[in-house]
Amino acid sequence: MKFDEKDVCSFQNWYPTFKKYTFKSVCIPVPEEVLEYLRKDVVTIPTEATIEKVRSENIDDITYSNWDSESEDDDEVETPSFPQFSALLKSTLDSFGGSAFIKMNWSAPTDAAWVATNNCLKCSNLQDAYLLLKCSDKISRDLMHSNNHYIVMKKWEDIHPGSEFRCFVINNELIAITQRSKSEFHRYILLNKFNIVSDIKTFFQDIIKNKLLINNFVFDVLWNSGSRIKLVDINTLNSKDVEGYLFTINEVLNLKYDEDLSPEFRFIGEEIGIQPSNLSQHFGLPVDLTMSSGSNNLVELLQTQMDLKSDE
Repeated sequence: MKFDEKDVCSFQNWYPTFKKYTFKSVCIPVPEEVLEYLRKDVVTIPTEATIEKVRSENIDDITYSNWDSESEDDDEVETPSFPQFSALLKSTLDSFGGSAFIKMNWSAPTDAAWVATNNCLKCSNLQDAYLLLKCSDKISRDLMHSNNHYIVMKKWEDIHPGSEFRCFVINNELIAITQRSKSEFHRYILLNKFNIVSDIKTFFQDIIKNKLLINNFVFDVLWNSGSRIKLVDINTLNSKDVEGYLFTINEVLNLKYDEDLSPEFRFIGEEIGIQPSNLSQHFGLPVDLTMSSGSNNLVELLQTQMDLKSDE
């Protein structure tokens, strides 16, 4: 029987199987009216998610002005409202102690981190949550699929970028591993490279292999010396959707499995100088962002962040 790869890798489908090996998460079905809102190009924030601007020395605590402009153009864009859905998001956020990581079935809005309070995916309020989902091209691509859609919220944990690894499976065999932090040298990876490979191979063999209905996929893990491996995500092996980091997807597809030599492990083995890890966080708004009366305040929001960072 042939299975839909996207469906198999949809978070709510694999999470129950691997729940004890990953982060505590909550999957929230997205109503059709919210999907329609997320698919629209214009950036607006639901009424119940807007918050007032407060100056603070702690960037984590910054909140922002109401997105309703005082100009005469306010009527051009209708401000949406989803009180029940927003209340569910808020209660889930509160259950995680007020900070959560947010994604959808397949993708996290990593390309929209520039718009969030801390330039990362840490959500401390509903405005951050809606902004990240609304401004992400990755989320927009997810929404093109006809499958059921879910917002996934995970308890926030600070993760060292050098502990994240992407693993590639071809024909149900672990064939390659790469560090995900592709612009940084981490000495402890160099010092622990054999343990990293051995532990991930064991994790794959004991926990993941033969548990999914597909044979080609990628999975991400956290590895820290002295701690058990944590599964972060599972996704399809698709060159359009998946980042290969230190591999290209074509390279992975052309690798041959060798029981004695596989997987091939790629990591940065020496200092390479300072490299910008995510250029999209260092420059301005995406070119294709449709500006509205509401999104004019998005520019003000980002300017406020820059001013506050300059004051520190």
